[in-house]
Amino acid sequence: MIESVRRAFALAVFALMAAAVVFHSPVASAQGGAPVAKVGGSWDTEWGDSKAVLDLTQTGAKITGAYAGSSQGKVTGTIAGRVLTGTWTGTVPGDNGGFVLDFKADGTSFTGTWGTGTSRTNGGPWVGIRK
Repeated sequence: MIESVRRAFALAVFALMAAAVVFHSPVASAQGGAPVAKVGGSWDTEWGDSKAVLDLTQTGAKITGAYAGSSQGKVTGTIAGRVLTGTWTGTVPGDNGGFVLDFKADGTSFTGTWGTGTSRTNGGPWVGIRK
């Protein structure tokens, strides 16, 4: 009887330790994802020879916004951690593409790329500083 209680106790301790290892593993943490950066607000941005103010609205991981300056348009995207991936649409029909922006941990700036059509990179660099 005592031996079966010891075995049951040992199995319970082993199960708790195994659960703790899985709960704290990098894979489990990655599945939960990094905290989403707060990127809503106004940004002074530059790409190529163009400049614009990019105004972003954030609801959780969903981002919407508009830019105005050398050109005008709208953006939509999703942020995961500090990386915003999305699409932009200009005011001229067929003027659209994708982008990927990486925001600094302190929330003061971003660097990234933009592209035309289905590309996120063929347009070149896109940088911004929080206003």
